[in-house]
Amino acid sequence: MRILYGVTGCGLGHTMRARALAEHLEASGHVVKLAASGRAVGILRGHGLDVVAIDGMSMRFVEGEARIGKSLLQLLRRAPRAIANNAEVAWNDVLDFDPDVLVTDFDTFTSTLGVLLGRPVISVDHQHVLDRFRHPKAVQDVVSSYGMARVLVTAKTPRCAHYVVTSFFFPEPRWGSTTLVGPIVRREIMEAKPTRGEHVLVYQTTSGDPRLVAALQAVPGVRFVLYGLGRQETLGNVELRAFDEARFVRDLASSRAVVANGGFTTLSEAVYLGKPVLSVPVRRQPEQEINAAWLEMLGLGMRATQIDPGVVVRFLDREGAFANVLDPRIRRGTADAAAALDRALAAAA
Repeated sequence: MRILYGVTGCGLGHTMRARALAEHLEASGHVVKLAASGRAVGILRGHGLDVVAIDGMSMRFVEGEARIGKSLLQLLRRAPRAIANNAEVAWNDVLDFDPDVLVTDFDTFTSTLGVLLGRPVISVDHQHVLDRFRHPKAVQDVVSSYGMARVLVTAKTPRCAHYVVTSFFFPEPRWGSTTLVGPIVRREIMEAKPTRGEHVLVYQTTSGDPRLVAALQAVPGVRFVLYGLGRQETLGNVELRAFDEARFVRDLASSRAVVANGGFTTLSEAVYLGKPVLSVPVRRQPEQEINAAWLEMLGLGMRATQIDPGVVVRFLDREGAFANVLDPRIRRGTADAAAALDRALAAAA
């Protein structure tokens, strides 16, 4: 089959799981073209995949807080140019490719194109855990604008033929045409051999909490390896490292614990490798907040609303108490997702 696979560039988690599934599809004999935006374009091309660049949605963050209003305003301002650019991509690249099926990882371009072409669309992402499943009230209560978040997720990629949702937690489904699987992890994570070193791995988005570095410096006797700030330098007990996929995997596998926002991929990779996690989700980012709430409820780590030295110390004092006995679905998530996608493609054909 000829498959167009759309990937949002808002966060690298979409990129990593799209790469894993695109490689599976190609190995299964399908012809795959990816449509991606942002940093996803260069990363996916670097792994030898066929990628066309599109304009995609991006979130606005201010001092570690997601600004939904500013993001929507920015989206509206950019919409005319983005629509024109994406129409040109569709005309020059996609129509000649003539896909049989489209797969979307929270990408509007692909899902919209599927409707216009009258071709089936399959969704593979984590975001639909918000709207297609039931969550305990204790989880809902810590999520900003829970009801609005569900509406926005539903509207982003609606009416797909099937939804494959990847997650390290497993709530009760609300809708049919949905398959819930464990985390889709890249090959390097599956092949990594976890050990317990002396350092704490820290990952933060470039627009994260500006208090983070100072908070880590105020925890004496602990070495922190920090990724995500886009620069490389040593600040006392905090070593900032530039993005390097292979080195990041090594540092993650050999860490004693992980401190991160609430991004699904970082949390799920840490859980997959049995690492205790302190999750400080980006404020007013519902998906990150729900991930952190489930992480804490399952005993896999600790959730905090802001970073400070006291929070970090309490987490490290408790690190031995967090569970690392994994639900078996977590270990087989990538294989289960590939099988679910294969079934959905067969049904679409």
